Amino acid sequence: QIILWGRTEKCLKETTEEIRRMGTECHYFICDVGNREEVYRQAKAVREKVGDITILVNNAAVVHGTTKAFLPRMLELQNGHIVCLNSVLALSAIPGAIDYCTSKASSFAFMESLTLGLLDCPGVNATTVLPFHTSTEMFQGMRIRFPNLFPPLKPETVARRTVKAVQLNQAFLLLPWTMHVLVILKSILPRSALEEIHKFSGSYTCMNTFKGRT
Repeated sequence: QIILWGRTEKCLKETTEEIRRMGTECHYFICDVGNREEVYRQAKAVREKVGDITILVNNAAVVHGTTKAFLPRMLELQNGHIVCLNSVLALSAIPGAIDYCTSKASSFAFMESLTLGLLDCPGVNATTVLPFHTSTEMFQGMRIRFPNLFPPLKPETVARRTVKAVQLNQAFLLLPWTMHVLVILKSILPRSALEEIHKFSGSYTCMNTFKGRT
């Protein structure tokens, strides 16, 4: 069974109907995950109407309140998985997206701490997915200098790799694999060298053509 939360009923209803056509039971609840009281109220409604949640996927930058509403029961059942759809920008920020990079860095630190805290909790695991630019409306207009070398990821690819990472209990997943090189370079190169790399790749100006959602 799949439970969807969100603020816009039209989108929730359309997605629910699409999932049901695929043969999977699906329900939706209108909920603003930034509202603590609403999160706990709807969490209670989900447990009463559907049952316990065993896999929680946080696809918004606000993850703290949502996780607290479901994790205690997962620990009791010794059965659960917390999944966070993050971004590689949590590890390497760019100009023009300060609020986004900040929220992703915060959620990454939260998940890193949570993952360590769950090491001694049998049956409950966590997965953090850090994808490169994904071709959705959110970052429409974003341009990098070498699109053929670093093409945007397809949402379907990110979804498929996320499911596989959960099945394997993989703690952290960087997409594509070349992002590992970025993390390594950031840890060993001086700041001046990193700045030149960012300028050459176009990441310092990629948001200049941004037309996506804010």
